[in-house]
Amino acid sequence: MLLKRVLVAAIFVPILFLFIRWGGIPFLCLMSAIIGVALVEFYRGMDSAGMKLLSREGVMLGILLPISVYVGGAQVLSLVLVFIILFISLRQLFKFRVGASSTSVFLTLGGIFYISFLLSHVVMLRAIPGLGEKLVLTAFFVTWMGDSGAYFIGVVGGKHKLFPRISPKKSLEGFIGGILVSCLAIFISRFWLFLPFLHSVILGVLIGVMGQLGDFFESMLKREMKRKDFGSILPGHGGVLDRFDSLLFTTPVFYYYLKYLIIGA
Repeated sequence: MLLKRVLVAAIFVPILFLFIRWGGIPFLCLMSAIIGVALVEFYRGMDSAGMKLLSREGVMLGILLPISVYVGGAQVLSLVLVFIILFISLRQLFKFRVGASSTSVFLTLGGIFYISFLLSHVVMLRAIPGLGEKLVLTAFFVTWMGDSGAYFIGVVGGKHKLFPRISPKKSLEGFIGGILVSCLAIFISRFWLFLPFLHSVILGVLIGVMGQLGDFFESMLKREMKRKDFGSILPGHGGVLDRFDSLLFTTPVFYYYLKYLIIGA
């Protein structure tokens, strides 16, 4: 399993960084594809748990979000979300089926908000003039380094279970280790992106904590659905949603911290 994880990362990560470097339409297409596949995985998981959603509409509208923020900027986000909420609600209304209608609407919208809305912040981060490439690179690097640190430190020295009912293998030692590795990673990232010392410490802790909470949240969903992974497209990692679960929580935090406290993006 570890060998598979390493081999897939060795292939996938350079390709991802190449798209980050290119930016523009190629990066938008990649992020839209990632969001689309993650939504398909999420809706299939819900379907397997017996919950019938507006999956086709959810995937199409979910892909609309990153395209909208790329074309119109962050200021169009509220407008597009209102459109999505109204569309899904009216689509369910005109099916004229009362049974499980609230579940269908709210879980379809939940997938869009959880996956598409949160991951669209990667596109918004990349669009920041002059810094976008370095910021996205930093967000991915620090998040995934924190994930890896939590995993390996938990395997080697994990003795105290953190949330055993949600994720039995994760430990307090791994959680703390992930935060420390995230802090180390963000100081390494200062080689290509200068951040003031205090902000670096705060962001290292925030990303370390939020990344692992994102992982726990996804584990909670999988436990409810009685699934080990959301997919199998990435051997050793599971599905796309399994690989990007931490970034769902870390990227928006990173974006808004930068926007309001550092660069006024």
